[in-house]
Amino acid sequence: MITKIIQSRVIVLVSLFVAFLGLTAQISLAHTPVSKTSVAPISTESDLFTREVKPLLQKYCVGCHGVDMRLSGLDFRSRATALHGGNRGAALIAGSAEKSLLYKLITGQRAPAMPPSHKLTDSEIQSFKRWIDSGASWGGQDVKSGSKQIWWSFKPPVKPKVPVFKGNAWVHNPIDAFVLSSLKSANISPSPPTSRRALIRRVYLDLIGLPPTPEQVHAFEQDRSSNSYAKVVDQLLDSPAYGERWGRHWLDLVRYADSGGFEGDKDRPLIWKYRDYVIGSFNRDQPYNEFLKQQIAGDEFEPDSGEALIATGYLACGPLDVVEANARSRSNELDDLVSTTGSVVLGLTIGCARCHDHKYDPIKQTDYYRMSAIFAPTERRESDIPGIAAQCKINQQNSSKHDSFDLAEQIETIQIRRESPALTVSDKSRSFPVSHVLVRGDAYHLGAEVQPGFICSLPGGTRIVSSSEATPATTGRRKALAEWLTSNENPLTSRVWINRVWRQHFGRGLVNTSSNFGISGELPSHPELLDWLATEFQNQGWRLKPLHRLMLLSSTYQQESNIRDAVQKIDPQNRLYWRMPVRRLEAEAIRDSILTVAGTLNAEMGGPPVYPPIDPSLRADTFQGPNWHDGNDDSSTWRRSVYVKVKRSTLLPELEVFDCPEITNSVAQRNITTTPLQALTLLNDPIIIHQARLFAERLQKECGNDRLKQIVLTYRHCLCRPPSAREISLSETYMRSRGANALQDFCHAIFNLNEFVYVP
Repeated sequence: MITKIIQSRVIVLVSLFVAFLGLTAQISLAHTPVSKTSVAPISTESDLFTREVKPLLQKYCVGCHGVDMRLSGLDFRSRATALHGGNRGAALIAGSAEKSLLYKLITGQRAPAMPPSHKLTDSEIQSFKRWIDSGASWGGQDVKSGSKQIWWSFKPPVKPKVPVFKGNAWVHNPIDAFVLSSLKSANISPSPPTSRRALIRRVYLDLIGLPPTPEQVHAFEQDRSSNSYAKVVDQLLDSPAYGERWGRHWLDLVRYADSGGFEGDKDRPLIWKYRDYVIGSFNRDQPYNEFLKQQIAGDEFEPDSGEALIATGYLACGPLDVVEANARSRSNELDDLVSTTGSVVLGLTIGCARCHDHKYDPIKQTDYYRMSAIFAPTERRESDIPGIAAQCKINQQNSSKHDSFDLAEQIETIQIRRESPALTVSDKSRSFPVSHVLVRGDAYHLGAEVQPGFICSLPGGTRIVSSSEATPATTGRRKALAEWLTSNENPLTSRVWINRVWRQHFGRGLVNTSSNFGISGELPSHPELLDWLATEFQNQGWRLKPLHRLMLLSSTYQQESNIRDAVQKIDPQNRLYWRMPVRRLEAEAIRDSILTVAGTLNAEMGGPPVYPPIDPSLRADTFQGPNWHDGNDDSSTWRRSVYVKVKRSTLLPELEVFDCPEITNSVAQRNITTTPLQALTLLNDPIIIHQARLFAERLQKECGNDRLKQIVLTYRHCLCRPPSAREISLSETYMRSRGANALQDFCHAIFNLNEFVYVP
């Protein structure tokens, strides 16, 4: 009996595990449900597979027939494994759906019916039938000849012609023309423009991560000039807060933290200078190609520049195991550099080729180790950076009565210079031993020799970096890599960066898999728009602020976010951008918004990280060091969240609960979860309650005891709008019930509104 009970429980657990794998595969891989209306016409067998069949395989099949398990010996991760089949033989007979086991199972002609928990729709079955009958192409593989076509993202972008819509007032710039062209092909009209109140809140939170003041909202509503919105955009782009907001997006990508992770999670007391470099680069609109060059090889391009040396902190941002320092840990460190650079800059999963040739993309294992050889000579070091420590102004008043002259005051500025240390990366010397392929990725099993180089399937990627390119102190390898990555002929760098910026503004990328432009990623929803933006970006000197301006001034961006049921059925994922999505603020922006409306935000920029207080029990369980124990809830810690200490082992709870990433790897898109713990944190966290009290004190000073004024100003501060008559009535009733702390409790309640933490 006990055996039977155990067996039954095992069966239940396995069933739940299989279901879980299927669900996680659906969440992580099935990016867009297939609908009858495609974003663009299916023109090739490859398009049919990528746009219709691949999402179905990922959604329904790979959970049980993929990387984690292969039930019945069947693997649906590649064409070769599907043709080979499993215990029942081949799953596919290319050219004949009726003879294919897969087709028989999904149509119920053979048992068991697949997928087991869901019957496919007629349109989904037809997609499979058309695909198999046409030869079962798999992401660019030509079935008849076996030759490989060039994947779209591996082709250099060519600037397309902008669609022409004469007399259409909705088209403000080329972005609108491309978007409207796709909308018209699906018989969809764009949404009306959003309200001016919603628009100014949207663009403030988007560009600087802080809400506008009631005065700024009022001024914008009153200014009806044709360029009023453009003026707001320009003011925000010139704000120092812009770099703090958009620098945080980059820090997610490059896995920035103030500690090294792993068991000891040792602090990195100097890495904050790289964080400040990133913020400063965004604020001065440093061209993106120069931004990349400095981070990858600043010491080789500008060995005498303190800024360029600090920029190499990019190479030192990743986790580092200081406990186990051996060949294996060094191999893992190099893998982090190759994988991060590949995904962040090129949008390619190069790290998948560490142990074998890439399963999907034309990336050989030798390509991976050519890239690894680029970084092999590097080492982390503390470097003395020349800089200005202080400025002293000496004023001399000229008391001469004879001197009547714009000479009454002479000002002399003395700059005191000193050295300050920073965490940097450089090569050990100008020469380095030969590198090897590691057989199956094993650091102790050396294979063939490889020379430093790039990805051979990309333009210019076959080049070998020779010893003749060495600088007086370094090998010159990273300099060569940076020049290849930022070449106008490189097909990926500008596309990938444009797509990341688009994603931040519009909620989803033109390519929704923003760190995977390979065959296993999604196709672009608007390929012509992506290429137009990529080439325009290069032509404009790789500068980001003009790109922001173009996107933000488009009618596409200024649409309202309301859902239209009829259009929702056609394009449920809003791939055609027929409205603006409602987006939740990131963890940092939520905390910063609370500080802003409470009037407590400390606008000091830069410097070492701050240590807001955390629960003592969390400190006791981690390697926090003395600074966390000294954390106080006062103005010294009420700085923007980008300056809060990022400890890999323990994140600030107020940020972690709203999906602040652990930064173990590059984060292209943060998770967005909705959990009870988020509401409980906003309700019960002592720091948030404290800020609600300070907000109430601010309102008391500005409004006195006038309840109506208090309610109206609270709404204007937090939601950028006045309350409705019903909201006023409810607010007054609530405050009457709260006694002495009525205003504080009301402020606290407003912090808990969905509208406060979501962008319209």
